[in-house]
Amino acid sequence: MGVALEAAPYVDTGKVDHPPSASRVASAPFLLLVAVGAGLSAVSVPMLATMVFPGFGAAPMVWCTCLLFVQAMLCVGCCCAHVAHRLLGVRAQVCVLAAALIISTVTLPFAVPAWSEPRGPAPVLWLLLVLTAVAGAPLSAVGMAGSLVVGWHCGTGGGTGPGGGVRLCVAGATGGMLALMAYPFVIEPMAEPVGQAGWWSAGYAVFAVLTLVCGWIAGFRIPGCRLSPTAPSARRVSSERRARRLFLAFVPSALVPAATGGVQAGSAPAFTAGLVLFAAGMAAMAASIPISRARVVERCLTAAAVCSMVLPWTMYVAGWRAPFAALPLTVAVVGLSGLVCYALLAGDLRDSSHLSEFLLVVSLGGALGAAFSVVAGPMVFGCDAALPVAVTALAILPLLGDRRADTGVPVRWPGGTALVKAVVMGGPLVAVGVYLTLGEAWLVVVVMMGCLPWCVLAVRRPQVMATGAALTTAVLLWYQIPDDAVRERTLFGAYQVHPDNGWRVLSDGTTLHGYQYPSGPQRTTPVSYYGRPGPLGDLFTAYGDHSARLAVVGLGTGVVAAYGRPGQRMDFYEADPAQVDIATERFTYLTDSSAAITLIGGDPRRRLAQRPAGAYGMVVVDAFTTATPPLHLLTRQALETFARALKPGGVLAFHLTNPHVDLVPSLVATARAAGLTTLVGYGQADAGRVYQASAWVAAARGAADLTALAAGTGRWQAPATDGSVRTDAHPGLFTSSR
Repeated sequence: MGVALEAAPYVDTGKVDHPPSASRVASAPFLLLVAVGAGLSAVSVPMLATMVFPGFGAAPMVWCTCLLFVQAMLCVGCCCAHVAHRLLGVRAQVCVLAAALIISTVTLPFAVPAWSEPRGPAPVLWLLLVLTAVAGAPLSAVGMAGSLVVGWHCGTGGGTGPGGGVRLCVAGATGGMLALMAYPFVIEPMAEPVGQAGWWSAGYAVFAVLTLVCGWIAGFRIPGCRLSPTAPSARRVSSERRARRLFLAFVPSALVPAATGGVQAGSAPAFTAGLVLFAAGMAAMAASIPISRARVVERCLTAAAVCSMVLPWTMYVAGWRAPFAALPLTVAVVGLSGLVCYALLAGDLRDSSHLSEFLLVVSLGGALGAAFSVVAGPMVFGCDAALPVAVTALAILPLLGDRRADTGVPVRWPGGTALVKAVVMGGPLVAVGVYLTLGEAWLVVVVMMGCLPWCVLAVRRPQVMATGAALTTAVLLWYQIPDDAVRERTLFGAYQVHPDNGWRVLSDGTTLHGYQYPSGPQRTTPVSYYGRPGPLGDLFTAYGDHSARLAVVGLGTGVVAAYGRPGQRMDFYEADPAQVDIATERFTYLTDSSAAITLIGGDPRRRLAQRPAGAYGMVVVDAFTTATPPLHLLTRQALETFARALKPGGVLAFHLTNPHVDLVPSLVATARAAGLTTLVGYGQADAGRVYQASAWVAAARGAADLTALAAGTGRWQAPATDGSVRTDAHPGLFTSSR
C-alpha cells in the first residue's frame, strides 16, 4: 500500500531570512523543552505508581493503568493543541498555553487524596479517576506544550528542513528514556514519594520557563514567522493515511502494557518488568527515528511479521516452562515492534504537512493501544489475551509498507543470503526444540510441521501471513482455556479456576495459588502450601487453641479456614471482590469450616488499622498478586499495623513462597526494624504433589512468644541473614533478588 507524498508545512516567514547558525541557536530551546517534557511524562509513570502503591499494591495492572493514564492525558493535551493550532495565531497560542501551565500548578506537588481507596466494581476506572485528580492537569499541559512547540519550531525556520521534526522526536525519545532509567537508580533511592513530587514540580517549573522562552522566540522575537496549517498549498491528509498512523502507534503502545501483564509469572517484580519494557519501547523510539530510511527497517519489518505467527505460542511456552526467559523474550518483542513502527512513523513525519494533526493521531493511537491492553482486552476476552493479540497485529505491518513495483510484494525477504534466511526461519525451530526437551512431543511435531511451510509461504504473501498469525493466536486462545475453566482479570490479578488431575485449581498467570479436592471427605483437608505437615500446620498446632479470633489477610481458595475450630472466629480481609466470588462459589473451604467466617472487603491495612488494638491472637498474611505478596503489606508501617492488632503473646505469620524472588531476608530486616523477633520455616513438597514447597516467616513482639514454635517440629529456625528494610517510602518496587 503506497503512501503519497504530501507537501511540506506551509511557512510564511514574512520574507525574513534566517541564516543556518541562527536557526540552530533558535532550535536549542525547542529541543531542550521537548526533552524535558518527555522526561517529565516518562518519569511520571513510575512515580505515580509508587505514590498509589500503599493503597493499590504493586500488581502489574496498577503499573499498566498508570501508563494508560499518562498516555491518555498526553492525548488530551495534543487534542487541545490541535484545536489551538487551527484557530489561533502563535501569540494567542502562547498566551493560552501560559494560562494552562499556570492553572495546572494548582495540583502541584502531586498528592494522593484521602478518598483514593479502591472501591466499586471497576477498580481500574477508579484508579484512573484518582490519577486524573492527582496529575491530570499538569500532564495535559505537558502534552499540549509539546505539540504546539512542533509548529512553533517550524515557524522559526528550525523545522522546515528535512530533519527538523525528526530532531525534536529524537530529543523527546532520548529525554524520556534517560529520565525513565534514572528513576530506579537515582530518584527512587534518594527521595520519598513526597520528595519525588517536589522534584517533578521543579522540573515542571523549568519546563514552563522553557515554554515561555520558545513562545517568545516564535511569536515575539520573530513576529513575521507563523505556521499556517490551513494554507491552500497544503494537501489534506487522507483517511487511509490517518488510519495507518493510528495503527502504527497502536501496536507498540498495546504491546508494552500487554507484555507487562504477561510477565507476571513471578520472574520479576511487576514494576521492574513494567519499567524495563517501557524503557525498551523508549529506546526503540530513539533508535528508530535516525534509521527510518535505512534498509534495516525493511528487514526488521519482515522479521516482526514472521514472528507474529510463532511468538504467541513461544511466549506461552516460556511462561509455563521457562519463566526466566519470559522477560527477555518480551523485551525483544517490544523493542523490535517499536523499532519498526516508530521508524515507519518517522518516515511519514518527514513529509507531514499537518504536524499537530500527526501528533494528535499518534497520541490517540498510543492511548487506544494502552486502553486495549488494560481495559478492552480483559473485558472482551476475559483472560490474558491482550499479549498474543497485540503480537499478532505485527503481521499486518508488511501491508502498510511501500509496495515493490516489480513484484507487488509489500516487503521483500530480508537480506539476500541463506544465512540470514536460516537465522530468521530457524527461530520457530529453536523454540520448538526447547519445547521438545520439556515435554508434550505431539504438540511439537504439529508445530514444527506447520511453522516452516507457513513461514516460507507468508514471506512473499503478507495476506497469507496475517491470516496465519490470526489462526495461530485463535488456536492458542482455544488451547489455553479449558471448556470448564473460569477466567477473570482484575486490577489485582488474572485468575483461572480449572480442573487438573482430579483437583480444582486456582492459578494466577503461571502461579499456583491453591487447589482442593472437589468432593468427598478430603475436600476439608488443607493442601498445597498450607498442609498440616508444614509450617502453617505448626503455627496452628502451637497457637491455634489459644486464639479465639484470627485474622487472615488474603483469601485465595479460603484454605486457611480448614484450620478453624468450633468456637473460633476467622476474619478474612480481601481487597478483590472477584477473589471473594471465586472462594465462595468455586471452593468450599469457607462453608466447610468449623469456625465462624467473616469476609471483610477493602484494603487490609486500612481495615486492620480500624480494629481495636489486641483484637487477634494470630494474623496470617497470605495475600498475593501473581507470585509475589503485595509489597505494601510487607513494609515496616504495615508490620506495625499488624502487630498492633495482636494480643499479648500473639503471632504474625507471613507466606512468602516464590521460586524467583527471595522475600525472606528483607522481611526479616523489616520486622527487626518494627521491633519484632522472627523465625523462618520451610515446607517440603511430597512425592504425590499434595503438598507444595513453601516459605513462611513468623514474627512476634518477643523471642519468648515464639518458644512454642521453635520447640516443635524443628522446622523453624532463626534467620541466617537479613536484607534491606522496606518502608512505604522505599518499598523496593524495582528490585529483585534470588
